[in-house]
Amino acid sequence: MSLTITVYGGAAGRDENTGEIGGNKILVEYADRGWLLDFGTRFGQTGRYFDEFLQPRSAVGLRDFLRMELIPPLEGIYRDDLIAHEPDLWARYRSRPDYRRIGHLDGVLLTHAHQDHNGCLGFLRGDIPVYTGLMTALIGKGMQDIAGGGPEAQYCYLAPREVTDLGTLKGVTGVRLGRPHYVCESDEAITHALAGLREFFAYHPGKKTAFHPAPLEIADLDPLGVRFFRVDHSIPGSGAFALKTPIGWVGYTGDLRLHGHSRWRTEQFARELAALKPALLIVEGTSLSDKKTIEEPEVHQAALDVVRRAQGLVIADFSPRNIERLRTFRDIAQELGRKLVVTLKDAYLLERMHVIDPAIPRPDEEPLAVLRTPRASRLAWQDAVLDCYPQCLVDAAAIRAAPGGFILCLSFWDITNLIDIEPDGGTYIYSSSEAHSEEQRVDQERLQHWLDFFRLTAVGGLPGGEKGPFHASGHIDGPGMEWVIETIGPERLLPVHTQQLGWFEKRWPGKVIEARYGVPVAI
Repeated sequence: MSLTITVYGGAAGRDENTGEIGGNKILVEYADRGWLLDFGTRFGQTGRYFDEFLQPRSAVGLRDFLRMELIPPLEGIYRDDLIAHEPDLWARYRSRPDYRRIGHLDGVLLTHAHQDHNGCLGFLRGDIPVYTGLMTALIGKGMQDIAGGGPEAQYCYLAPREVTDLGTLKGVTGVRLGRPHYVCESDEAITHALAGLREFFAYHPGKKTAFHPAPLEIADLDPLGVRFFRVDHSIPGSGAFALKTPIGWVGYTGDLRLHGHSRWRTEQFARELAALKPALLIVEGTSLSDKKTIEEPEVHQAALDVVRRAQGLVIADFSPRNIERLRTFRDIAQELGRKLVVTLKDAYLLERMHVIDPAIPRPDEEPLAVLRTPRASRLAWQDAVLDCYPQCLVDAAAIRAAPGGFILCLSFWDITNLIDIEPDGGTYIYSSSEAHSEEQRVDQERLQHWLDFFRLTAVGGLPGGEKGPFHASGHIDGPGMEWVIETIGPERLLPVHTQQLGWFEKRWPGKVIEARYGVPVAI
């Protein structure tokens, strides 16, 4: 018997023109099993045709996403309501070389809650379950509650659509349908946290929404021939998987690293997978440099030095779901007597994440505070945060009155808050990844205009800013990857999520399998 793997996103290449970072959509088929390993947004492909003001049209369902190759033409796995207005849609795709009709799918094995891994779940049929860690399921639910939006943001529950008299689609008002989620962890702490979070999964923040939640249960993985492992990455709850197949065990790393506070998780994963003697390892390769990797203590020290010298307001730009970075700035704020201010949407997630991992700070823990911003009206999730934490709310006037008492967690997308705060000088610490796309570079140029306007000094990865170790990557480096692969000892390797396929071929000649986009590989 054999195993077939088809990569529909995140296919490996030898350079930026042939390899794709992220967008992982990997179909694994064997015997009577069919699994998707992640189902994420292809940011590179999307950015070639769309931007924030030019988006795929929601009124035509799957049409734009299929035609512009943002999702693969896999008949049988997508929601019927997204093609109800085009009964002949699949007839136009059956001649494409990457077209397939999928008769059976057991589910999606989701490694973590970054959008390049979970961003296209909302296109899938509502009965296709997701198997993942509890933290990943929680973050997806919280992100969707906050953002709303079309299928590309429906990580945990679906907003059904219906056909209009014009032959297009519109949303069905006030109805949301949950997707089954099965938690791949079963230790006592997770079981206890799950009991406290079922109510959250059965809650929808729409004030007039009929929400039909789906199960959130502990998965019985043994009959499925699946193993789940926690790994270290820049978002909490990240995991890896192994599948028992006719050729032996097949491992899938998702995204991982060996230089974070939870590096022991990646080390444990490598050793436990090695015990299974895997026939194949599907492995990421985002950043395989031999240069010394920046670690979080270095980020802490560099940021501490900057904040200690800073006069006035300090703004820290990083993803709030990068909990290590949040802890870094929390500790700096505590040491220097400042308040660390997070946004309402960050507070909404932190409250629930704390239930799973008490080491994640709650929004009302010192020195945290929550930013109250002007609103024409308030959504239900915002009411929930404001009502829960009235004692730790701060507004623009309070920050304006004593800017030196705060570190404000804001990203580019929150930058309009500066108009209310009106800083006259201060420091902006850019603690996110360097721009790797034209779209990001344009955003950074626009951000720089805001900083210039309010006389904020740029620190970190912005043009003209003070350089230094202000960001620790979420991905493993070259020496770390060599250790992981040598420790696991797979018979063969199938790299994904990389533009450095040659790096693998040089080190493990004859063992590397190249999987091109949409081309099935039989093993």
